[in-house]
Amino acid sequence: MKRIILLPLFLALSFQINAQSLNDYYNKYFDIYTPFSGISCDSKALGAIGFKNTINYWGVLNLGCTYSQSKQWGFSFFMGQRAMGDAFFALKGLLSKKTPRKDFSDTYYLADFGLLPNLRFGCNLFGNEKIVINLGVYHSYYITTGTTTIKNDWLSAGPNIYVDKTITKWLAAKVSSGPMFSYLNGRKIKQLPRIWEHKLELITKFGMFVGLDYLTMSKLQDNYDSDYKLKRYDFKVGFRVHL
Repeated sequence: MKRIILLPLFLALSFQINAQSLNDYYNKYFDIYTPFSGISCDSKALGAIGFKNTINYWGVLNLGCTYSQSKQWGFSFFMGQRAMGDAFFALKGLLSKKTPRKDFSDTYYLADFGLLPNLRFGCNLFGNEKIVINLGVYHSYYITTGTTTIKNDWLSAGPNIYVDKTITKWLAAKVSSGPMFSYLNGRKIKQLPRIWEHKLELITKFGMFVGLDYLTMSKLQDNYDSDYKLKRYDFKVGFRVHL
């Protein structure tokens, strides 16, 4: 999966056709998009056989905020969350008359705590109007729960690097990745999970963008002290506008 995410970066670095300035993309800050999300669990609770559980859903609407500069040592900021899209899906399940309904009550769940959004602060290690390499600190508040899992929340932080690159007159790409380290959790579990966040985004100068967020959390344990791994992806289609 990591190779798939990094491949567009190498393609973007390989060619450039009369590319615009990154400032043509950075002058838009506010994100409005629709997310298509999926969560999967790979558990060893049943021994060598184990089991897998997957849920896919449409989150209807979500919001975010992105600020970037292209100059050397320029500042960057990101704020976002997954909770709004999840809330729309949960509400749809509550209002549904179909039984049994497919919702978060019968699956493993990995999400953010919406009242404390994901935050990222960074600085350009290298920056000009065509390419930016930015190193920053990412912070998030994750929630894990499920039918047989230990329900928990995780305050986590870690380093994050992203590369922005213009490709053509109207298209640019962003690739980011970084590990997250939990420093506090609600149940005071000593065995901390291994967390990694990846993001890929294609942006047009008109404001429309498509993106894929990929989050993995491994080395978790359920109520039977069995290891399991959670994966989540969020495919996003939306607009970035200037307010």
